[in-house]
Amino acid sequence: MSARQIAPLYLAAAAFAIAVSLPGGDPDTYWHLASAKWMVEHGQILRMDVFSSTVTGQPYSVGEWLGQLALYAAYLGGGWTGIALLRATLIAIGAFFLTRAALRVAPAPFAIAITAFALALSEITWTDRPQLFTLALFPMLFELLLAARAGRTVLLVAAPPLFLIWTNLHGGYALGLALVAIFAGEAILTRRNAVAFAGAALLGLAATLVDPGSLGLGAAAAHAASPPRFIVEEAPPDVLKPAGFVFAMFGLAALAVAIARGGTLFDALLLVPLFWLGLSAQRQMPYFAFAATPFIAAGTGELWSRWRPASRFALPRPAIAGIGAGLAAVLAFSIATAPHAPDESRYPVAARDQLKGTTGNVLNEYDWGGFLIWRVPERPVFIDGRLFVFLPDVLTDYEEMVFVRPRWREELDRYAIGAVLLHPDRPLVAALRDQGWAVLTQDANAVLLRRPVR
Repeated sequence: MSARQIAPLYLAAAAFAIAVSLPGGDPDTYWHLASAKWMVEHGQILRMDVFSSTVTGQPYSVGEWLGQLALYAAYLGGGWTGIALLRATLIAIGAFFLTRAALRVAPAPFAIAITAFALALSEITWTDRPQLFTLALFPMLFELLLAARAGRTVLLVAAPPLFLIWTNLHGGYALGLALVAIFAGEAILTRRNAVAFAGAALLGLAATLVDPGSLGLGAAAAHAASPPRFIVEEAPPDVLKPAGFVFAMFGLAALAVAIARGGTLFDALLLVPLFWLGLSAQRQMPYFAFAATPFIAAGTGELWSRWRPASRFALPRPAIAGIGAGLAAVLAFSIATAPHAPDESRYPVAARDQLKGTTGNVLNEYDWGGFLIWRVPERPVFIDGRLFVFLPDVLTDYEEMVFVRPRWREELDRYAIGAVLLHPDRPLVAALRDQGWAVLTQDANAVLLRRPVR
């Protein structure tokens, strides 16, 4: 087997080894697990809030019920290690198909190198949430569409079933629909396989409508176009941070390749919208990098061959086998040492028992909501990472209290807050100390205060 044939497996194995070794602990993981647990126990899709004291019973949907159930199934099967294995498997799938996509048009060394950078950029989204399914399915669909564009249009029959599943897994299916629409648009403009691609786009769109609990295409598109900026992952790229810098390098590399060797209508249709999407929110950056990988790899390979026309890249078979053996050893070690518990050092672990004994409603730190839903289910939270169900009123009132704005006292009373669990440096903590609220427990991470008895 040649290096070109085995490279996708090697990069998938390397991505798996890295991903499985990372500790969990994303705040949204907990409420996703709690949602799935509720669905299993009640035998129905969760369509309303059951976790908060502020919007109890209010209808909502994040459109990820199947993804939540898959995450919970991994947890039931292997605990937190099971979740790590699921994460690593999905990342490996994405790495496999992205490498194949790059190898379609570029020499192996350039395809492998650019793919590795794209995967490194995507690491910012390797958190244990249903979005992992989009990290796997976007490259899979991309490679399928590239193969169909190269002549294997029969592969397009897989698109509608893929969307049927994807829509129930994660709201990122909207990105997949946009991707198919781009390929269909190019096919129509060039009058090449237009019927096949347009049919795949329309049937894919129809498949997304067969969903008992999706976010809805309009809501998914609106979220992508106008993300909540106060959440870090929804903020624009920061080039002073590693991921933002790599994203900027991908943008500059794509521009440099386009200037040096030119580009096609298809390249513009594909890369410009995804670059804009990446500029809109940090969590969207990897998808531009994924789409740009074949273009940049092919361009750099061609430019290199012009500069060094006699150069050849080839690994001897013993070297290929040796790399495979090394990867197998690393893979086995990573699986054996996969984390058995999430990193909860950022959460109010020490306050859990004391919180259970408090009365009245709890005002909690936004990032701790999911943790409390899972770890202290008997105490409904004030707010958590589900966000949309709390907009705009609850979030506004949360900030009014936490940052001690003019109506903070009235809001504490209106929401019947009996306990406050926040970072020690929050302005409200100092104000409540002055008001005589009792400190039940405190450490460097969190302080739990109780309203004084009157």
